[in-house]
Amino acid sequence: MHNHGINRLFNAYQKLYSHPMPRLIRIHHILHWGFIFLTTISSTLQATPFEIKIHDELIADLHESSFEIETNLYQPSAAQGIGSNVFQTRLEYAYGIAQGNEIAVNAFFSKYNGVSYFNGGKIGQMFVPAHDEEGIWHYGIKNEIVYLQDIGRQNQFFFEMTPILALQLAKWRFTINPAVDFGLNRSGGVAFAPTGKIAYSTSPNTSIGAEYYSEMSNTTNVFPVSQRFNTAYLVIDSKIEKSTINFGVGKGTNLNSDNWVVKFIAAIGF
Repeated sequence: MHNHGINRLFNAYQKLYSHPMPRLIRIHHILHWGFIFLTTISSTLQATPFEIKIHDELIADLHESSFEIETNLYQPSAAQGIGSNVFQTRLEYAYGIAQGNEIAVNAFFSKYNGVSYFNGGKIGQMFVPAHDEEGIWHYGIKNEIVYLQDIGRQNQFFFEMTPILALQLAKWRFTINPAVDFGLNRSGGVAFAPTGKIAYSTSPNTSIGAEYYSEMSNTTNVFPVSQRFNTAYLVIDSKIEKSTINFGVGKGTNLNSDNWVVKFIAAIGF
């Protein structure tokens, strides 16, 4: 969503270098476009999301509430220019307005370089239609409006649509969230950010698995894997009555991604 324009800058470089203008003027133009190019590159650098979660069928019951807290601690990539680890927190309150239908509000906070920040929030609606809970296929959808001041980046304002698709095969569960973001600010744009999870139930209330998060940038311009923000996690999930816990350790898979990430999510229904 943030990388469109890089190809145009490369084309501008090529034209300037071949243009028959005086050498000093040409160098000036090349330095000028080089600065813009570096600025564009820096704006594409990703930070670990405030929400590192695979959406499944966990939803507030009718006329009941749930509270969720998520924290993550990560080592930013060297390209982000942050001199310390980053600690992020997400707080969520959700309420079941109808059977299989909830609304939620989130707030984002962070701390790095010894300073605490409020980074925005989001409002969301999640719908999981009635279906066979013991069946193979499980599905739903989540819609959110997000205002975010990301770590070291400009403000973002977008609408996110996240389909929820899951396949249950005995003790194995496969879940994908092929999320699409639609920019609502001046820059607009559309981004495809698929995530997925494979989990194995070790007991009725505990599972272990792996999660994968990726941002493929503008859907009309798919970028090479080396330029995407990709992170893989090993996770453990546990249920205690109406409460759930998710703990994971992740690692960026390329230079654009963060180094190590530790995340913890706790949700309580009441």
